[in-house]
Amino acid sequence: MKRAIAYILIICVAVPLLALLCLFVYTSFHVVPTPQIGKIALTDSVVQKNDSIRTLGNNWAKKIGDDLYVCYTEGNPEARGYAYGALLPDLMSYQKRALLRRMEETVEGEWYRKFLCQFVRFYNSGIQEYLTDEQCRELYALSLADSHDFDDLADPYELQLNLHAAHDIGHAMQDYMLVGCSSFVLNGKKTKDSTLLFGRNFDFYCGDDFAKTKVLSICKPDSGYAFASVTWGGMLGVLSGMNEKGLAVCINASKLDIPKSVAMPISMLVRHILIHCKSIDEAYVEAKKMKTFVAENIVVASAFDNDMAIIEKSPEEIELYRSPNKDVLLCTNHFQSEKFMHNERNLMNINQTDTKYRIELLAEHMEKKEKFDAEDAMAVLLNPFGKGGENIGIGNEMVINQLIAHHSVVFEPDSLNIYVCTQPKDFYPYVKFNLKDILNIAVETHGRASDNHGRASDNHVCASDYKIACQYISVADSMRQSEEYLGYKRFIYLKSLKDLMSYPDELAKCNPMYFESYNMAGDIYIMFGDKKDACERWKKALECKIPKLAQRKAIEDKIKKYR
Repeated sequence: MKRAIAYILIICVAVPLLALLCLFVYTSFHVVPTPQIGKIALTDSVVQKNDSIRTLGNNWAKKIGDDLYVCYTEGNPEARGYAYGALLPDLMSYQKRALLRRMEETVEGEWYRKFLCQFVRFYNSGIQEYLTDEQCRELYALSLADSHDFDDLADPYELQLNLHAAHDIGHAMQDYMLVGCSSFVLNGKKTKDSTLLFGRNFDFYCGDDFAKTKVLSICKPDSGYAFASVTWGGMLGVLSGMNEKGLAVCINASKLDIPKSVAMPISMLVRHILIHCKSIDEAYVEAKKMKTFVAENIVVASAFDNDMAIIEKSPEEIELYRSPNKDVLLCTNHFQSEKFMHNERNLMNINQTDTKYRIELLAEHMEKKEKFDAEDAMAVLLNPFGKGGENIGIGNEMVINQLIAHHSVVFEPDSLNIYVCTQPKDFYPYVKFNLKDILNIAVETHGRASDNHGRASDNHVCASDYKIACQYISVADSMRQSEEYLGYKRFIYLKSLKDLMSYPDELAKCNPMYFESYNMAGDIYIMFGDKKDACERWKKALECKIPKLAQRKAIEDKIKKYR
């Protein structure tokens, strides 16, 4: 018996160790094959800089304000991929460093972080099989403009593949939504000009550093439609975008079957759709062709169709959902079609998370006004309160503006207007652009860029040559000086302190309607060994609106343990 137990223990230890050894050996010697590409003429050119403008051949990037770049790229996949990286290399490196810092903050232990990185490399091997040739060539060209500062993680091309699948891998590894977005499309009788109006918050949070700088990327491919995407340095995948035909698309994560293998990242599918599709039916056909590995709502509004729909896509199935109200389409983080509505995991998501509350909250906002324009849509997206205007805790995941959004955007597909809020968490103004105007600027500047091609002088590029018309629109200025917001800022500051022991009840004073204020206070009291005060704070937390059933249960379990 003792010998048998010893053998079992040896096996239990040896098998995981052998698996780890195989993992590290595989990732150490595995080489990602690079796509076949032609010579990129732009690699022989020098990026020209002056004032707020950078140019590379016919490609350029211009800084707008403190935290937004407009970047224009064109040509074949190799040319536009390399140009995007070469124009914004500092932003590419900055975003990667910010992502790694966030990982260090949230994943304890250097060894475990390295293990996760190696596991991602292993899990993600073979992803090229699911990307189009066009996408592989564009990503590889982007990597040629990348630095080698992160070669300890992977070579630049493999690292770009992994980063573009980060959203999807988060689902695969944790079955956890890193994004809890809210979006809506209005049309017909619900808009003031009877045309499509598309609003969305991309509630993706990887720390304030990661969200600091944004890019409005304008891409004009040599084959396909030109499009705009709200993104960050080095990210080619599309999270929120619109093409020159008035097809606007965004993605809202959902939960369904846990993915078993890697496939096309959902953001790369959206990029493919914007380049190659002008209608909802065309987008649906392309989405049906591609194998993806997460459950996702792809919200589509089409000026060509004068219509909107949601492509609900799981790793195995797909369905086109149209709202029963032809003038209002709402989407949060669950599926709504008959095919998926009664799926066990979808129902669990609806009943145990904040997605149902948020879609009901969106519906309430839509009922408050008879007709909406862009500014009305912005006001909905920046609203930090719950149903009936109730303060349920600033920053609560149950509201539309959770103060964690990477960006907020409004599209007007018929007129090709784009309104970008770079910092919705701070109630910044929206900046209005027009896609057609920016494409026209690109045409006008081609001659000047061609004349200057290859010259290294710093003073021939003039910012006045790139006159991008933009308008700032403020809809929530008063919130920045409100008692609720100032209290929230104090709450965030206190949370950031390493020593919170002296401030347990200060948290609740700052954000008195937020469950997490009392939950954290209870955790601090229990560190003192004060079970009574800890349980009192946790009970107070249970009186607040709590987004997820799991969060409520965790607090109840603590009360049971320490009462």
